[in-house]
Amino acid sequence: MTADELTPLHEWEPALKEQVAHWRAPQRLGTVLRCDQYGHFADPYWRVTVRWDDTGGVEHNIETSCLVRPDGTQGLR
Repeated sequence: MTADELTPLHEWEPALKEQVAHWRAPQRLGTVLRCDQYGHFADPYWRVTVRWDDTGGVEHNIETSCLVRPDGTQGLR
């Protein structure tokens, strides 16, 4: 196990139309259709709607801590 695998996933705000993947299935790509912020302003979290490329299906209310970019990163660029 590498140090990168031990890094905890965290909440982040992906941009609309940004490509994302589920951290457990990084080969499964999708596009962010909607991103809503919840929680306290000092401790926010986001839930997104994603259209998955492989099925064309839309999944709502995905916690962003479960998502990564295709390169495996999260957070601000």
